[in-house]
Amino acid sequence: MKKDWFGREKSADELHHNYNLWISEIKFIKDEIRFLEHLLGENYIDFLSAGLHKKIEENVKQISVKKNIGITLLELINSHEKTLSELIKYNNVSSNQNYLESYKKIEIEVNSYINKYKALKQGIFKVVEEVMKKKDQKKISGTDEIPKLLDK
Repeated sequence: MKKDWFGREKSADELHHNYNLWISEIKFIKDEIRFLEHLLGENYIDFLSAGLHKKIEENVKQISVKKNIGITLLELINSHEKTLSELIKYNNVSSNQNYLESYKKIEIEVNSYINKYKALKQGIFKVVEEVMKKKDQKKISGTDEIPKLLDK
């Protein structure tokens, strides 16, 4: 049960294995999104005081979009995997061209989703890092003034 795959052959087992990898990756992203939402919520006041309200607002919006896309992709992958099981059951995997084409489209969508999510996460971490640096600078400048106040 092999199919032509961008110049090589891929077995039904490989297709199933890829589904499992995609599901695992999307579930991991789902957990990370929960962490990012918590991180942004916990530090919201710091972001506001740093003048980053618009950046955070956009990031929160993008997180919500990614969360919804992840849910949709999981449903699509699960549905497609059920189709694979049916095709294997009836020994039609190698002759079903529509299945192969839709699989390739899902593969492209999943890879795009993962890459876009990673870029979003990187952007969020840069904003958080920027706020943390500003917060540390305030702490350092604040502690420098304490000895001066004590000398008076």
